[in-house]
Parts: sequence; structure tokens; C-alpha cells
Amino acid sequence: MVKSRLIIVLLASCLLLCCTAQAVTLQISVVDEKTGSALVDASVYVDGDYIGSTASDGTYSYVHSGKKDLRLKVVRSGYRDWLDYVGADRTSLAVNMVRKDETLTFELYDAGTLKPVAGALVRIEGDGVSSSGTTGSSGSAAFTVRAGALYNVEVRASGYYDLSKTVQMENSGRVVQYWLFSSDLLAVQVRDGATSAPIEGAEVFVDSSRAGATDVDGKLPLHLQREKRYSLKATAPDYQPYQEERYLDADDVLFLVHLSKSAYPVSITAFSEAMKPVEGAEVFLNGTLQGKTNQYGRFALSDVHAGTYQIAVRAPGYGDWSETRQVSGKGEDIVAELKYDRASVTIRAEGSDRKAVADAVIVIDGQAVGVTDSLGCFKTALTTNRAYAVTATREGYENITVDAEIPLGTTEFTVPLVMEQTFNPWVVVAGIGVVAAVVLGAALLVRRRRAGQSRSRPRGRDKL
Repeated sequence: MVKSRLIIVLLASCLLLCCTAQAVTLQISVVDEKTGSALVDASVYVDGDYIGSTASDGTYSYVHSGKKDLRLKVVRSGYRDWLDYVGADRTSLAVNMVRKDETLTFELYDAGTLKPVAGALVRIEGDGVSSSGTTGSSGSAAFTVRAGALYNVEVRASGYYDLSKTVQMENSGRVVQYWLFSSDLLAVQVRDGATSAPIEGAEVFVDSSRAGATDVDGKLPLHLQREKRYSLKATAPDYQPYQEERYLDADDVLFLVHLSKSAYPVSITAFSEAMKPVEGAEVFLNGTLQGKTNQYGRFALSDVHAGTYQIAVRAPGYGDWSETRQVSGKGEDIVAELKYDRASVTIRAEGSDRKAVADAVIVIDGQAVGVTDSLGCFKTALTTNRAYAVTATREGYENITVDAEIPLGTTEFTVPLVMEQTFNPWVVVAGIGVVAAVVLGAALLVRRRRAGQSRSRPRGRDKL
């Protein structure tokens, strides 16, 4: 029994050893054909089935039975597919991947006009490729190159500066666009001398001939021959003209011009509501005090630069006046009408006994404005520097009207109204009746008391 078991174990061991001996490990190394560098993430297929991808060192180990040849395929982005049969007993394999051919296209445009540049010569070199071509009417030229390769590019075109670039190809086709700058191109830029802000619409003259107007960036492109002297002039509304004799060197590309604002006279005249001049009113430009008006209500500035200003006028007893004005042309003559301040006015109605008269109707200049409260008061706001007719009416009281003048500059003002009660005859009659009744009642009471006293006195003894 023991011998039988031992024989079975020996047979199984021999069978296992035989199977193990037949297994084969294929070491696959994937590299770039040109550079010999290892290619990571290359996909490996055996007999059409994906089995894995290469590691960072470009290798992949495949274990198989070794009984038949392998149909091996290696795929990687940017490279042509590699396909071949590998013997069953082979243990190592070097796969040299060839880069795909891709199209590299150049598009050239004029930097000034934005139009395509035709007839430009384009030359490329790199990865064993040396080729040249000429741009057509669309400004483009195309080359067949290897994916992933690096190429040096040179562009030459008549009337333009030469251009040199380096292009790194990708794993697919690529389109590269370049600006070409005219060799005689000069940009004139006009800016504000104080703020450096670009000035749109500035007129530019070259040798007394109008060359054009600046754009929103204050720029105007010109084509001028270098190493020559020119008379350049720039003008703009509300700016002082600029003119200069300028020699253009071969390397000059930008001519910067700063214009100074023109200065204009500005006068401010302050009047009251009554059209009387306001003396001593303070005048402000953009929040800065400039001075005060004279006896004629006038204040003048002789050199205000063109622009937009916030003009304000302030005077005691008057509301503030402000206005936004554009200073240009021949200057500005500004009239400021100052409104009188409003005062808080309390109208107090009371009787001759100094007691508050509530619910009295208040009339100002013939217009009813309200009624007094429980304290006999009515509050309102009235313009200063004028007189008002203030009237109070209430049943049982005589109407009263007073003239109240509120001085200029007053902030609070009180108008007292003393109201007399009206005469009512029925009240007098009623009062007399009451008094008479009281007197009569008192007389009757006295008489009754006297009668009672008489009855209560003791009788004298009868005489014998």
C-alpha cells in the first residue's frame, strides 16, 4: 500500500516537471527606432488579444506554453503598428517602433493688415528632414514630418522681418500660425500727457500730409522708410498740437506721442432764488475748493484743462448746488441758482389762558396744511428768507393771522398764535340762569332754616 502511494507521487512529480519545462518566458523590449529610447505604455497583443503594456523601461514579459509560434503586435500613439511572428522557443525580442508621418502646416499673416502673406519661403530641418516650400494665396505651406520630432523653422518674405522658430511635433498633425511684421512698419501711439490714457481719433500728419487717425488704443500703423528724417505732427480735440522733426533709425518700431490738455476759462456766477448775487459762496471743482464768489456773485478760473468736472457751489443759508460739466471749446460760463435753506417751523396755538388749543386748522399763505396736536403744535418745513401769513382757526375761537418772517440761515423757528374765545350770548343767559337758580335755592334754604328754628323754640309758662 505504501509503495503504491509512493509510485503515484513520483509519477505526479515527473509530470509536473515536464509541464514546467515546456513553459517559455518572452522578454519584449520596445524602443524608438531613431533614438533607441525605451517606449512606455506600448500595447502588446498576441494572436489579436491584448495581454498588457510596457513598463517605464519599455519592457514586457510574456509567459506562454512554448508549443506554437506567436503572432505579436505592438501599438503606440504616434508610431506605426509593429506586427510579426515570433518563434515558440524565443525568449527575447527587440521591437523598433517607427514614427508615423504627420502633416505640419504653417499659416503666415501680415501683422498690420491681418491678411495672409503669399510667396513667403518656409524652410524646416530636423529628424533627418530638410525641406522648404512657398506659401500660396492662403498664406499656408504644408510639410510631411515625423510625429513627436523637433524641427527648426525659418521664414523669409520680401518686405518683412525674417522669422526663426522651433516647432515640437505632436502625435498628430499640427497647424502653426505666425505674424510677419513689415520691415518698414512704424506704429505711432498718441497718449494723454497726464494720465497716459490712449487717445482715440487723434490726427497724425507726416511731412504735412494726413496719415490717418488713431484707433481705440491710440495707435496708427505707418509704413515709413527707415534711416530718414520726417516731420511728425499729432492733433486731437481739447489737446495742444504736437510737432517734432524725427530721424527714424533702422530699429525704430514705435513712436510715442504725449499730448497736453488745452486750458480754457471757466466762470461761475451764483444767484439766489430772488436772482440776487450771492457773495462769499465757495466754489469747488471735483471736490477741491477753488475760491469764493465776489460781491457780484462771480468767480473765474482762467486755465481749466479740457475734461469733465463736478462743479459745486456752497453758501451759508443756501442748499448746495452741483452740476457735471464738460469743459471744452471756448470754455464755460456757468450760472448757479442757490435755493434757500428750509427751516423746521413749529406753529403753536394757545388760548389767552396759555392752555394749548388742539385741533386748530393751520393755514399758510391761504393753503390749509394741517391741524394742531394735543399740545397745540403743528410742525412743518418752510423756506427761509421770506415772510408767511400764518392763520389758525377753530370753533369757539376767534381766527388769528400773523406774519412770520423766517430769516436766512435759520434752522428752527417757532410761530406763537394766541387765540381768543368767541362771545356766545346763550352761554351768558345760561350762566345768569344758573346764578339765579343758585341764589333762589340759597334763599329758600335760608327761609326753611329760619322756619325750623322758630318751631323749635320752647313755649313760655302759662300765666296764673
